Amino acid sequence: MRMMSRSAAILVNAGLLTLESRTSCDPRFPSARTNLLYYRHCSSEGYLMKGKDFLSITDLEPDEVALMVQRARHIKETETPRPLEGKVLALIFEKPSLRTRVSFEVGIRQMGGECIYLSNADIGLGTREPEIDVARVLDRLVDGIVARVFSHRSLEILAENTTIPVINALSDLAHPCQALGDLLTINESKGNLQGLNVTYVGDGNNIASSLALACSSVGANFTISAPGDYHVPSIAWDEARRRAAQKESLLDWVEKPQD
Repeated sequence: MRMMSRSAAILVNAGLLTLESRTSCDPRFPSARTNLLYYRHCSSEGYLMKGKDFLSITDLEPDEVALMVQRARHIKETETPRPLEGKVLALIFEKPSLRTRVSFEVGIRQMGGECIYLSNADIGLGTREPEIDVARVLDRLVDGIVARVFSHRSLEILAENTTIPVINALSDLAHPCQALGDLLTINESKGNLQGLNVTYVGDGNNIASSLALACSSVGANFTISAPGDYHVPSIAWDEARRRAAQKESLLDWVEKPQD
């Protein structure tokens, strides 16, 4: 049996596994059941999310972040589920990528789905084709969207104008799948996340923001070393502090690594 890659395992938990449940459980669909059944079914399967999209770590409750990592590790160590049989996903990549594109394409195919790659030259997101138009067209033709974009607002517009899941494969504000992948690697190496010390040396960019939120959600202590002008944006930092307080973990920022 071929083992599932780290990124492909995270891909399942980043929202793609919700595709099968949402089309059968969500009250917005013709075959909808009751809300109560939706919550019972999706919670029991371990992939309940607050909404249909995964744009940020904040789309998950703190306990759900840990559940995602546990579920991903289980999938990686056992058999790959195939919830995407008969489904097609659109990969919108404004920025070229090696690892992100390959990991998503491999993950989708390992789970039984197909994908269509759309580069910036293909659609001109927000320039030749307004985000709203792209959203409405894809909403009719595919079962989900994975988007790697320049502006986080583009993701929000796609999400606001579709009924299908939209997954953030990188934006200027967040890189949630990367953060979940990092937690999975740490979990595999250390065996636990609660109480671990995680240090990030670099500017407070999209990856740092998502990692601060993810670590705080699972009770890991997070420290970033970055110059004062390159700190994590307050909207992400404040939420990370709230989650850290909830989990009784530490969140810190220093200007110099030796501090």
